[in-house]
Amino acid sequence: MRNRFLRHGATWLVRGALTAILPFGAKAQATASTAAASSLAQRADSIAFLGDTAQAYALLDTSLKRNKADGPAWHQFGLLNWNMARSGRSAQYIKDKRVIRLLSAADSALRLATQYSPDSARYWLSLTEFNLKSGVSTMRFAASGQVTNAFSAAAKAGDSLLMAVAADGVGMAVWRRYEAIANRALVADGQKVQLSNNTMFNRRQARDYVETFAKKIEPPTGTADYSSALTRFKQAVAIDPTALRYSRHLYMAYAERGRWDEMLNVATERAGAFPMDAQAQLARGLALHRLEKGALSQVAFDSAFTLMDPDESARLSRFSRILRPAASKESKGSIGDSVAYAALPEGQRRGLEAMYWLMNDPLSLTNENESRLEFLSRVVYSDFRWTNDDFNLLGADTDRGDVYVRYGPPDFEVNIPGSSSNEGFGNSDGSSTLVWSYDVGMTFFFDLPPGFGVARFAFADKDAVDMIRSNLPVSFANLPSTRLMDTIPLRITRFRTRTDSADVVVAARIPLDSLVRSLNVARVPVEVDFRVFDQFVRVKGVESVQTTVENDSTATTQSRVWQRRLGPGINVVRVEALQADSRRAARAVTRLNPEATSGFGISDILLGSKPALRGSNAPGRWTDVEITPNVGDFAPGASVGLVWEMYDLAAKDGNSQYRLAISVERTERGGALGFAVRVADGLGRAVGRTQQGRDKFTITFDKTAAAAATLVEYLSLDMASSPAGSYRLRVEVTDLATQKKSSRDTEFRIR
Repeated sequence: MRNRFLRHGATWLVRGALTAILPFGAKAQATASTAAASSLAQRADSIAFLGDTAQAYALLDTSLKRNKADGPAWHQFGLLNWNMARSGRSAQYIKDKRVIRLLSAADSALRLATQYSPDSARYWLSLTEFNLKSGVSTMRFAASGQVTNAFSAAAKAGDSLLMAVAADGVGMAVWRRYEAIANRALVADGQKVQLSNNTMFNRRQARDYVETFAKKIEPPTGTADYSSALTRFKQAVAIDPTALRYSRHLYMAYAERGRWDEMLNVATERAGAFPMDAQAQLARGLALHRLEKGALSQVAFDSAFTLMDPDESARLSRFSRILRPAASKESKGSIGDSVAYAALPEGQRRGLEAMYWLMNDPLSLTNENESRLEFLSRVVYSDFRWTNDDFNLLGADTDRGDVYVRYGPPDFEVNIPGSSSNEGFGNSDGSSTLVWSYDVGMTFFFDLPPGFGVARFAFADKDAVDMIRSNLPVSFANLPSTRLMDTIPLRITRFRTRTDSADVVVAARIPLDSLVRSLNVARVPVEVDFRVFDQFVRVKGVESVQTTVENDSTATTQSRVWQRRLGPGINVVRVEALQADSRRAARAVTRLNPEATSGFGISDILLGSKPALRGSNAPGRWTDVEITPNVGDFAPGASVGLVWEMYDLAAKDGNSQYRLAISVERTERGGALGFAVRVADGLGRAVGRTQQGRDKFTITFDKTAAAAATLVEYLSLDMASSPAGSYRLRVEVTDLATQKKSSRDTEFRIR
């Protein structure tokens, strides 16, 4: 259930109170009245518990008119009024006069209860909870002193359970103050963030805008309050280790300052003492991931999800958290937003989610998916850090939680006095503006009202926030593993088969120099892994080889070639390399969408060494041509070999006639002007009519071949006199019988 995370840990006992309104959300039947409770309060409690609220109300009202000093009766009367007004209470303006009257009566009654029974920790806690449920900042501030009185009363009475509740409450009171003053900035001339006139400013300059008038105080402010709150949370957990709420607040404090080792120690101890504590496993998963212990983090998260009910695990792992919130031109024609995603059948949603995490797994060679671990860690962090029990808000569903889950911890954070929604200067209401900025050029502004412990997107900035989330729904740029990851150049060439599958040639160049860099050994092991996944994210082919590389050989080109038959639908090809000692890796991931398997067309262009016919007969398939495929990277003076297939050309008198147009265009300008190309057939003879420009070459020629379902062409480009750089190649085929055309574009490079 959605509120399970909020309810964790409200275990203190409330004696003689209405169960529907127990402070801090505790749910239990009312127990027998203590010696301090009047028999009248006990009777009213029993009557209300049985459902006769009107009789209980009348009984208390009549009695209190006779005896105004009955603290237990005032307490019960306050809870009863509060309960009847609960559904109409709002942080906004309350129009219902009945609700206002009931809340006023509850406020007065609960205060009178503490006045006439000042030694009752329960009464102080009830008043604290009532004020914290208010949308009025002055009432919430008053709760800080009231919960402190509750702790003193509980300590004096020796009531350990109420001491734990009060200690946690005092900690949260200090924490709310910490939220308002942490990471403050000094501002010039009382200036503040003003978004009403700057909504459309360049988002990449937003951080510069802030730093023109605000300078973050160093060391960061709020340290004293942070330490005080942490001490209280530790105290509450020590008194009552069974309460999940107290441990959640302790995790909150540790996570805020990145104290991952301490969080891990506490969570591991709790997981051992309480094996069914899913929250402890979540905390372990978060801490272990932040400590870069991915395999152990994966185990911890798996354990947590095993212990949770399905609704809670689905909430935490909800994939739509990182999709675009609404349809946009960026997501048109794709499942790129939460609206389109929600409309899909459940099975298709699961498939898309699995495919997404496959495509975003930094390294399949490891057992864990670091991107998904980062996602889960962000959700758990947000729930720990910003869950607000007072308003039944789950942290990952708050505005700060949404940004954090999408983009991770901000690179720059500062708290500037003054609300962004108020005109003028100054900070008369105690509000402040929280600024989060990311080095990739995103900045977010949150309004932070005092005493609430919540922050919301600045009102004038909501359109800009929507634009950011639409343009970049999620980023995993903070993943440490990405900083050690190199890229494997990859080229995939597809050829049709006579079924709905395809034959592919995968050529890769492994960057061994970057994998073994900084290793002071003569020979090092490198694992190279090739995998193919089908549209259901099932592994359809694996080839993994570990080789020993000598350091003096790493500067040479290390190429790998694989040939596979792919099934129908979407296929994903991954090539990875890992050097475990240096913790360096390289990868290439390509998603191949389905292509037509019939009708006139042309295959991809296979690039490689100078091609030659394997036998004496005309080639029937590309495999009849001898060629060493590569990624499209050629040494100066080397021939550029081309092989491709053509499909379903029209036949006339047993032959097919077609025209070939081959264009080579230099894409890098500068340096020497012009270049030369000579096109040769399989026998080395020059072919075609040439059109030569300064930076573009085109050759055209007609051919006739015996009609067949598949025709094969192979040529070589002699570019010995061409300068180094990047080139774009286009092969266009025209069926002269039907005038239909089909073309393929690709690129190659001369080193």
